[in-house]
Amino acid sequence: MPELPEVELVKRSLTSLIGLEIKDVVLSQTVINGHKNNRLTIVKENIDDFLKVRNSKIINIKRRGKYMYFELINDDEMFYMISHLGMSGGFFIVDHLDEITETNYKKHWHVQFKLSSGQILVYSDIRRFGEIRTIKNFDDFLPFKNMAPEYTEETAKNYFVETLKSKRYENSYIKAIIMDSKIIPGVGNIYASEALYRSGILPTRRVKNISRKRLELLFDKIVEVFELSLNAGGSTISDYRSTSGESGNMQTKFTVYGQKYCPLGHEIKTKVIGQRNTYYCTKCQR
Repeated sequence: MPELPEVELVKRSLTSLIGLEIKDVVLSQTVINGHKNNRLTIVKENIDDFLKVRNSKIINIKRRGKYMYFELINDDEMFYMISHLGMSGGFFIVDHLDEITETNYKKHWHVQFKLSSGQILVYSDIRRFGEIRTIKNFDDFLPFKNMAPEYTEETAKNYFVETLKSKRYENSYIKAIIMDSKIIPGVGNIYASEALYRSGILPTRRVKNISRKRLELLFDKIVEVFELSLNAGGSTISDYRSTSGESGNMQTKFTVYGQKYCPLGHEIKTKVIGQRNTYYCTKCQR
């Protein structure tokens, strides 16, 4: 699943669309058939409601946690189109669908936004766990309402530590809880394992047994991993691609995730925590 750095990179690569109009929207037969069978495939609202994005202007494109959203205006009415990439979603800016070089992404396109520039913004999703929807204001969207401050915000570190020090989370495994967007947005399975290794904390440690100083270090290492990934173009394990179809390189910098040995040569252990396979080193982490 794309995590915060991958979503941020997609968002940055789409900023060239700001100022353009969405002239038309084409949905795949998979989306249409899903809705006919009462399954909200990809488009998580009534199709007629979603199609109000036609003739709207893209004012801005932003990110919140693992979500990306478009600020749109239509007939002087401001609204938002929110997207989550799920496990294998991707946006591509092309002149023609055939320009998508990855066969699976070309085959599994689901929404085409035809733009005033003559280009097409294509949303593809191989596994179909992603979503797109429109909302009138952020109060209508619960994930945003409950989300912690972004890691770039001045209050984020103190919020992270103080929230983890509350009684509500004291018995939680640290690995599971840092993947909760109410604690810090955007951390998924990969970067949780990487940040915990870099901070020397075992993923199985209970929050109540971690000092404030070590929690502060963990926050710093999450930031470090995010920034490293942003500079490396994100992680491509199987499905993530940039809007131009390129793979990221962060996977070449992993210390524990998917590895057999840590950088110091110790054997990597694995354990399922929160239904996700976790990688760690019992020698380097405690």
